[in-house]
Amino acid sequence: MRIIKLTLETPVEAGLEILLAAPIDTPEQRVRKIEVTGFDVRHAECLNSGQPLLRLRQRAGAAGDVRLTFDEPGPGFPDWAFEPTGGPHETPSSELKRLIEDIAPLTLSTPERVERIIRHIEERFTYGVPEIGLADDLEAMPALACGLHQGTCVDTHSYGVAAFRAAGLRAAYVSGLYFEEGTKIGRPGHCWMAVKAEGAPHHWDVSHFLKFGLGPTLPVYNPKPGIRYAMAIGRDILVEGEAGPVTLGRLSGFHLLSGPECGLKLATLAELIEMSP
Repeated sequence: MRIIKLTLETPVEAGLEILLAAPIDTPEQRVRKIEVTGFDVRHAECLNSGQPLLRLRQRAGAAGDVRLTFDEPGPGFPDWAFEPTGGPHETPSSELKRLIEDIAPLTLSTPERVERIIRHIEERFTYGVPEIGLADDLEAMPALACGLHQGTCVDTHSYGVAAFRAAGLRAAYVSGLYFEEGTKIGRPGHCWMAVKAEGAPHHWDVSHFLKFGLGPTLPVYNPKPGIRYAMAIGRDILVEGEAGPVTLGRLSGFHLLSGPECGLKLATLAELIEMSP
Protein backbone atom coordinates (compact mmCIF):
# COMPACT_ATOMS: atom_id res chain seq x y z
CA MET A 1 0.00 0.00 0.00
CA ARG A 2 1.04 3.60 -0.57
CA ILE A 3 -0.03 6.83 1.10
CA ILE A 4 -0.18 10.12 -0.82
CA LYS A 5 -0.41 13.44 1.04
CA LEU A 6 -1.96 16.40 -0.79
CA THR A 7 -1.40 19.94 0.48
CA LEU A 8 -1.93 23.49 -0.71
CA GLU A 9 1.28 25.18 -1.81
CA THR A 10 -0.13 28.45 -0.41
CA PRO A 11 -2.83 28.18 2.30
CA VAL A 12 -6.15 29.89 1.61
CA GLU A 13 -8.05 32.20 3.93
CA ALA A 14 -9.84 30.37 6.74
CA GLY A 15 -13.51 29.74 5.95
CA LEU A 16 -13.13 29.63 2.17
CA GLU A 17 -14.42 26.45 0.55
CA ILE A 18 -12.13 24.43 -1.69
CA LEU A 19 -12.74 21.34 -3.76
CA LEU A 20 -10.81 18.13 -4.32
CA ALA A 21 -11.79 15.11 -6.36
CA ALA A 22 -12.07 11.99 -4.21
CA PRO A 23 -10.17 9.20 -5.99
CA ILE A 24 -12.00 6.17 -7.35
CA ASP A 25 -11.30 2.48 -7.75
CA THR A 26 -9.92 1.37 -11.12
CA PRO A 27 -8.42 -1.88 -12.45
CA GLU A 28 -5.01 -0.71 -11.19
CA GLN A 29 -5.92 0.77 -7.80
CA ARG A 30 -8.20 0.38 -4.81
CA VAL A 31 -8.85 3.33 -2.49
CA ARG A 32 -8.43 2.07 1.08
CA LYS A 33 -8.75 5.26 3.09
CA ILE A 34 -9.24 9.04 2.79
CA GLU A 35 -8.11 11.09 5.80
CA VAL A 36 -8.68 14.86 6.07
CA THR A 37 -6.80 17.06 8.54
CA GLY A 38 -7.27 20.78 9.19
CA PHE A 39 -10.43 21.07 7.09
CA ASP A 40 -14.12 20.69 7.76
CA VAL A 41 -15.22 18.19 5.11
CA ARG A 42 -18.46 17.52 3.29
CA HIS A 43 -18.84 14.75 0.72
CA ALA A 44 -20.58 15.55 -2.57
CA GLU A 45 -20.81 14.53 -6.21
CA CYS A 46 -20.49 16.31 -9.56
CA LEU A 47 -23.73 17.51 -11.11
CA ASN A 48 -23.01 15.93 -14.51
CA SER A 49 -21.17 12.75 -13.52
CA GLY A 50 -20.76 10.29 -10.69
CA GLN A 51 -17.38 11.76 -9.68
CA PRO A 52 -17.17 11.93 -5.87
CA LEU A 53 -15.90 15.18 -4.35
CA LEU A 54 -14.48 16.48 -1.10
CA ARG A 55 -15.77 19.96 -0.24
CA LEU A 56 -13.35 21.40 2.30
CA ARG A 57 -13.28 24.52 4.48
CA GLN A 58 -9.96 25.60 5.93
CA ARG A 59 -9.99 25.82 9.72
CA ALA A 60 -8.41 28.90 11.28
CA GLY A 61 -4.82 28.26 12.36
CA ALA A 62 -4.80 24.69 11.00
CA ALA A 63 -2.40 23.22 8.46
CA GLY A 64 -4.70 21.23 6.18
CA ASP A 65 -3.88 18.13 4.21
CA VAL A 66 -5.63 15.14 2.63
CA ARG A 67 -4.05 11.69 2.86
CA LEU A 68 -5.03 8.96 0.42
CA THR A 69 -4.21 5.31 0.99
CA PHE A 70 -4.08 3.14 -2.15
CA ASP A 71 -3.76 -0.58 -2.67
CA GLU A 72 -3.58 -2.61 -5.89
CA PRO A 73 -5.06 -4.11 -7.96
CA GLY A 74 -8.57 -2.69 -7.95
CA PRO A 75 -12.03 -3.93 -8.93
CA GLY A 76 -12.36 -1.87 -12.13
CA PHE A 77 -13.87 1.42 -13.28
CA PRO A 78 -17.39 2.43 -12.23
CA ASP A 79 -19.87 2.46 -15.13
CA TRP A 80 -20.46 6.21 -14.89
CA ALA A 81 -16.80 6.85 -15.78
CA PHE A 82 -17.57 6.21 -19.46
CA GLU A 83 -20.65 8.44 -19.68
CA PRO A 84 -20.20 11.85 -21.41
CA THR A 85 -20.35 14.99 -19.28
CA GLY A 86 -21.85 16.94 -22.18
CA GLY A 87 -19.06 19.52 -22.38
CA PRO A 88 -17.21 20.64 -25.53
CA HIS A 89 -13.98 18.78 -24.72
CA GLU A 90 -15.77 15.42 -24.70
CA THR A 91 -18.26 16.08 -27.50
CA PRO A 92 -17.13 15.18 -31.04
CA SER A 93 -18.00 17.64 -33.78
CA SER A 94 -19.83 16.39 -36.86
CA GLU A 95 -16.54 16.77 -38.78
CA LEU A 96 -14.74 14.56 -36.24
CA LYS A 97 -17.46 11.93 -36.52
CA ARG A 98 -17.05 11.82 -40.31
CA LEU A 99 -13.26 11.64 -40.02
CA ILE A 100 -13.36 8.75 -37.53
CA GLU A 101 -15.90 6.88 -39.68
CA ASP A 102 -13.24 6.81 -42.41
CA ILE A 103 -10.35 5.98 -40.06
CA ALA A 104 -12.09 3.26 -38.04
CA PRO A 105 -15.07 1.93 -40.04
CA LEU A 106 -17.58 -0.44 -38.47
CA THR A 107 -16.46 -3.19 -40.87
CA LEU A 108 -13.33 -3.67 -38.72
CA SER A 109 -13.21 -5.58 -35.44
CA THR A 110 -13.39 -3.55 -32.24
CA PRO A 111 -9.70 -4.05 -31.35
CA GLU A 112 -8.72 -2.95 -34.88
CA ARG A 113 -10.86 0.17 -34.59
CA VAL A 114 -9.29 1.06 -31.23
CA GLU A 115 -5.81 0.56 -32.68
CA ARG A 116 -6.55 2.79 -35.68
CA ILE A 117 -7.88 5.59 -33.49
CA ILE A 118 -4.78 5.42 -31.28
CA ARG A 119 -2.53 5.67 -34.35
CA HIS A 120 -4.55 8.63 -35.62
CA ILE A 121 -4.13 10.45 -32.29
CA GLU A 122 -0.36 9.96 -32.11
CA GLU A 123 0.04 11.00 -35.75
CA ARG A 124 -1.67 14.34 -35.12
CA PHE A 125 0.19 15.52 -32.00
CA THR A 126 3.60 16.63 -30.89
CA TYR A 127 4.12 17.35 -27.22
CA GLY A 128 4.00 21.05 -26.29
CA VAL A 129 1.88 23.78 -24.74
CA PRO A 130 -0.44 25.54 -27.22
CA GLU A 131 -1.57 29.15 -26.75
CA ILE A 132 -5.19 27.96 -26.49
CA GLY A 133 -6.13 24.48 -25.30
CA LEU A 134 -7.79 22.32 -27.93
CA ALA A 135 -11.57 23.01 -27.99
CA ASP A 136 -11.25 25.63 -25.21
CA ASP A 137 -12.91 28.19 -27.48
CA LEU A 138 -15.25 25.82 -29.36
CA GLU A 139 -18.57 24.10 -28.78
CA ALA A 140 -17.26 20.64 -29.72
CA MET A 141 -13.97 18.86 -30.41
CA PRO A 142 -12.72 19.66 -33.93
CA ALA A 143 -11.41 17.12 -36.44
CA LEU A 144 -7.64 17.06 -36.85
CA ALA A 145 -7.61 15.71 -40.38
CA CYS A 146 -4.03 16.64 -41.25
CA GLY A 147 -0.87 18.23 -39.98
CA LEU A 148 0.89 18.10 -36.62
CA HIS A 149 -0.61 19.88 -33.62
CA GLN A 150 1.14 20.96 -30.45
CA GLY A 151 -0.61 19.67 -27.34
CA THR A 152 -0.18 18.65 -23.72
CA CYS A 153 -1.52 15.45 -22.22
CA VAL A 154 -4.78 17.37 -21.66
CA ASP A 155 -5.19 18.23 -25.35
CA THR A 156 -4.05 14.83 -26.61
CA HIS A 157 -6.32 12.77 -24.41
CA SER A 158 -9.31 15.09 -24.60
CA TYR A 159 -9.11 14.71 -28.36
CA GLY A 160 -8.69 10.97 -27.95
CA VAL A 161 -11.79 10.58 -25.80
CA ALA A 162 -13.85 12.63 -28.27
CA ALA A 163 -12.49 10.53 -31.15
CA PHE A 164 -13.48 7.29 -29.45
CA ARG A 165 -16.92 8.73 -28.74
CA ALA A 166 -17.16 9.68 -32.42
CA ALA A 167 -16.65 5.99 -33.21
CA GLY A 168 -19.38 4.96 -30.80
CA LEU A 169 -16.81 3.50 -28.39
CA ARG A 170 -16.80 4.19 -24.65
CA ALA A 171 -13.80 6.10 -23.33
CA ALA A 172 -12.89 8.18 -20.29
CA TYR A 173 -10.51 11.06 -19.62
CA VAL A 174 -8.59 10.17 -16.45
CA SER A 175 -6.72 12.81 -14.44
CA GLY A 176 -4.37 11.93 -11.63
CA LEU A 177 -0.98 11.81 -9.99
CA TYR A 178 2.30 10.73 -11.53
CA PHE A 179 5.59 10.31 -9.68
CA GLU A 180 8.57 9.71 -11.91
CA GLU A 181 10.68 6.77 -10.79
CA GLY A 182 12.90 7.73 -7.85
CA THR A 183 10.86 10.81 -6.88
CA LYS A 184 8.44 11.39 -3.99
CA ILE A 185 7.13 14.86 -4.84
CA GLY A 186 4.73 15.63 -7.67
CA ARG A 187 1.82 17.82 -8.71
CA PRO A 188 -1.61 16.63 -9.83
CA GLY A 189 -2.34 17.22 -13.48
CA HIS A 190 -1.17 14.34 -15.65
CA CYS A 191 -3.94 12.61 -17.57
CA TRP A 192 -4.50 9.57 -19.73
CA MET A 193 -7.36 7.60 -21.33
CA ALA A 194 -9.34 4.52 -20.43
CA VAL A 195 -11.25 2.66 -23.16
CA LYS A 196 -14.07 0.22 -22.53
CA ALA A 197 -14.29 -1.90 -25.66
CA GLU A 198 -14.58 -5.66 -25.90
CA GLY A 199 -11.28 -7.34 -26.71
CA ALA A 200 -9.24 -4.10 -26.64
CA PRO A 201 -6.79 -2.89 -23.99
CA HIS A 202 -8.30 -0.30 -21.66
CA HIS A 203 -5.31 1.87 -20.71
CA TRP A 204 -3.63 4.37 -23.05
CA ASP A 205 -1.18 7.23 -22.42
CA VAL A 206 -0.34 8.61 -25.86
CA SER A 207 1.13 11.78 -24.39
CA HIS A 208 3.92 10.08 -22.44
CA PHE A 209 4.99 8.13 -25.54
CA LEU A 210 5.17 11.41 -27.47
CA LYS A 211 6.80 13.49 -24.73
CA PHE A 212 9.56 11.02 -23.97
CA GLY A 213 10.10 9.69 -27.50
CA LEU A 214 9.14 6.12 -26.62
CA GLY A 215 7.97 5.06 -30.08
CA PRO A 216 4.50 3.80 -31.07
CA THR A 217 1.97 4.01 -28.25
CA LEU A 218 1.42 0.77 -26.33
CA PRO A 219 -1.25 0.04 -23.69
CA VAL A 220 1.08 0.07 -20.69
CA TYR A 221 0.24 1.81 -17.43
CA ASN A 222 3.60 3.55 -16.94
CA PRO A 223 5.43 3.87 -20.27
CA LYS A 224 8.06 5.92 -18.43
CA PRO A 225 8.79 4.11 -15.15
CA GLY A 226 7.05 5.62 -12.16
CA ILE A 227 3.94 5.52 -10.00
CA ARG A 228 0.51 6.88 -10.93
CA TYR A 229 -2.91 7.06 -9.36
CA ALA A 230 -6.23 8.10 -10.90
CA MET A 231 -8.01 10.93 -9.08
CA ALA A 232 -10.79 12.20 -11.34
CA ILE A 233 -12.74 11.33 -14.48
CA GLY A 234 -13.95 13.68 -17.18
CA ARG A 235 -13.72 17.19 -18.64
CA ASP A 236 -16.12 20.13 -18.24
CA ILE A 237 -17.23 19.15 -14.76
CA LEU A 238 -20.24 20.88 -13.18
CA VAL A 239 -20.14 21.50 -9.43
CA GLU A 240 -22.70 23.18 -7.19
CA GLY A 241 -21.25 26.53 -6.06
CA GLU A 242 -22.49 29.14 -3.60
CA ALA A 243 -24.27 31.09 -6.36
CA GLY A 244 -25.18 28.19 -8.65
CA PRO A 245 -23.37 25.64 -10.85
CA VAL A 246 -19.66 26.18 -11.50
CA THR A 247 -17.91 24.69 -14.54
CA LEU A 248 -14.40 23.35 -14.07
CA GLY A 249 -12.55 22.41 -17.26
CA ARG A 250 -10.93 19.52 -15.40
CA LEU A 251 -10.39 18.41 -11.83
CA SER A 252 -6.70 18.58 -10.99
CA GLY A 253 -5.67 19.12 -7.38
CA PHE A 254 -7.45 21.68 -5.18
CA HIS A 255 -9.85 24.26 -6.65
CA LEU A 256 -11.33 27.31 -4.98
CA LEU A 257 -15.11 27.03 -4.67
CA SER A 258 -16.06 30.26 -2.92
CA GLY A 259 -15.18 33.94 -3.08
CA PRO A 260 -14.56 36.15 -6.13
CA GLU A 261 -12.05 33.70 -7.64
CA CYS A 262 -14.41 30.72 -7.51
CA GLY A 263 -13.20 27.99 -9.86
CA LEU A 264 -9.53 28.96 -9.63
CA LYS A 265 -7.11 26.03 -9.67
CA LEU A 266 -4.86 26.16 -6.60
CA ALA A 267 -1.23 25.07 -6.63
CA THR A 268 -1.20 21.59 -5.11
CA LEU A 269 1.68 19.46 -3.86
CA ALA A 270 1.52 15.66 -3.77
CA GLU A 271 3.95 13.73 -1.59
CA LEU A 272 4.54 10.00 -1.50
CA ILE A 273 5.08 9.65 2.24
CA GLU A 274 4.86 5.94 2.95
CA MET A 275 5.28 2.62 1.20
CA SER A 276 4.48 -0.72 2.79
CA PRO A 277 4.10 -4.34 1.55
